[in-house]
Amino acid sequence: MKMSTTKCPKWSQLLQQSHKKNSKCVVFVQMANLRRNGQPSLHNLRFLDFLEDDPKYLLFLMSFNDNNLHGDIKSCPTVQLNWHMQATQEIYNLSGRFYITSSPKKITRFPAPKIILDETSPREYWESIRSQYWNSLSPRTRAIFTWPPSGEIPKSDKDAFKCLKLDSMLDELNDYSGLNNNNNNNNNNNSPGKVLHDLAFENFCILVFKVGEVKRFEYGIFPSKKMVYTFDDDEDAWIEEESNP
Repeated sequence: MKMSTTKCPKWSQLLQQSHKKNSKCVVFVQMANLRRNGQPSLHNLRFLDFLEDDPKYLLFLMSFNDNNLHGDIKSCPTVQLNWHMQATQEIYNLSGRFYITSSPKKITRFPAPKIILDETSPREYWESIRSQYWNSLSPRTRAIFTWPPSGEIPKSDKDAFKCLKLDSMLDELNDYSGLNNNNNNNNNNNSPGKVLHDLAFENFCILVFKVGEVKRFEYGIFPSKKMVYTFDDDEDAWIEEESNP
């Protein structure tokens, strides 16, 4: 049995290395948990990034109006993720809990965890993270947050999906703080494009996954190898053990 620091656990280093070797485009990770009725749920989550300030947190995309995913997380925020790395022939099984970083105008039962840096409040910190990633998204990805709820049947009319590209207007949003309150600014602030952008940004959420256990299975070698990384609250450290493959 080995123990590693919480600052940058070994599993996180390995996972980030595997991600770089395997991912050349958009990555989806499978999520499974139990609904209120005891039935299993399965979702494909779009991976966003590793949280730079704390590597035990993984970030995923979610629309606030995704009623299926939102409802399943409300039912049981404790979930399991399956991440298959085909190029390096690895499988990561991660157990942990989800939190939701949403617009301050939205109310959620599972707000993002309290990470405090310097004098920044948790709310300010996560809103800055949300804004940062909104700016980093492609225009096509931003457009998705203008669409109707995912998974609903029957499918909405094609006009509901007419927005296929959406540029970020957060810089303009910050300019409308009341300091520049002339007519031109007011007109731009109420333009159809600006209204659509603000609705999409309000709908944009980041799913924050706090990892509690990691199983790394290397099937590309013989005999195969399986490592288990578990967080020990008492020791405030990660315990690393090898199990039978």
